[in-house]
Amino acid sequence: MDITGRFPNRAAFDSYWNEHYIPLTYEDVRGSYEAFAESAGGGIYNSDYAGSGCISKATFKENLSQEARFLFEDSLTEAFYERNPELYETAFALYEHSQLSGEGPSDTAQTFHEVFHALYEAFLDQLFDEKLSAYSPQTGG
Repeated sequence: MDITGRFPNRAAFDSYWNEHYIPLTYEDVRGSYEAFAESAGGGIYNSDYAGSGCISKATFKENLSQEARFLFEDSLTEAFYERNPELYETAFALYEHSQLSGEGPSDTAQTFHEVFHALYEAFLDQLFDEKLSAYSPQTGG
């Protein structure tokens, strides 16, 4: 049976997700996130934002450099895949199939994307609280 036969809609994928998902915590990405932040000496922001002296928890995420965004997303992807390889591959296959063929609903694996995005946001917040605020002249937010 092909991927869309196994998961014809979001409810089918969500059922599979609920049975197999192994949650991630900040501990799963802490080492790579904090090592990058420390090696960059806090220089992980776009230069105009970093130079403004107004780094805050409320605005730091949208001002991360492209390199920082890539590293943080890649680290989360690796941790997610390590913990949930079958779920990751299934979600990717569903997304790829819907993009390439135009068949099937494109939101079938939406739960994966929602959880991934929520983890990314939460882990960046925790990184800020634990490490980045030390590099920030203003940490209001």
